[in-house]
Amino acid sequence: MRTRIVVLASLALAGCAGGMSKDECLYADWKSVGYEDGARGAPASAIAPRRQACASKAGVTLNMDAYLEGRAIGLAQYCTPSNGFAVGAQGRVYNGVCHGYNEAAFKSEFWDGAHLYKLKSVVQSASAAVRSAERDLEAIHYDIAFTEAALIAPETTIVERIELLAELKHLNEEQYRIEEAMIGLQLAHQDARRELESYEWRLASEGSSDARTKTALAILR
Repeated sequence: MRTRIVVLASLALAGCAGGMSKDECLYADWKSVGYEDGARGAPASAIAPRRQACASKAGVTLNMDAYLEGRAIGLAQYCTPSNGFAVGAQGRVYNGVCHGYNEAAFKSEFWDGAHLYKLKSVVQSASAAVRSAERDLEAIHYDIAFTEAALIAPETTIVERIELLAELKHLNEEQYRIEEAMIGLQLAHQDARRELESYEWRLASEGSSDARTKTALAILR
C-alpha cells in the first residue's frame, strides 16, 4: 500500500474544475479527465461545467464512457484508507464518492485525519490569540511609558497633568485586563497543545504501518 505521504503528493494532480476551452474540448482525453476527477475525490457533478462548456463552445459531446472508466480508476486510488486520513488531515471535504470502494474504512481514517486537523486548528487559533494579546500588552507598555514621561516633563501644564493622570489610570487598568486575559489564553493554548500531543501519541502507538504513516503526516505541519 502506498504511504499517506506519497498519496499527499499525488493529490496535487487535480483536473480542471471549471469550464474548458474549445481546443480542450476538441482534443480532451476524457479517460484522463475522469481519472483526475476520481483521484481528487471530486463529486460526480464535477463533469457538468465541462459538458456544458464543450457543447456550447465546440459542439462537442464528451465521451462519457471513457470519462467514467477513468473516474473509476481514479476513485480506486482516492478511496483507500491511507488517503482517507490524508484528506481529513488536510482539512479537505469528503464528497461521499467512495460508495462501493470500501467506504467504511475510508471514512474511519478520514475522521481520524479530520480530528487531527481540528486539533491543529485549535492550537493555531489559541497561539494566535496569545500573540495578539502580547502585541496589545507591548503597545500598552509603550503608551504607559510615553504618558509617564509626559507627566513629569517640566513643560506640562497642571491641566495637562490632570488629563495625563486620568489617561495613565486608564492605561494601567487596560494593562491589568490584558494580563488577566493572557492567563486564560495561555492556559487554553497549553491545554490545546496537550490534547493534540496526546492524540498524536495515540496515533503513533497504534502500531500498524498506517499508524506510523499517520504520525509522519502529523509532524509535517
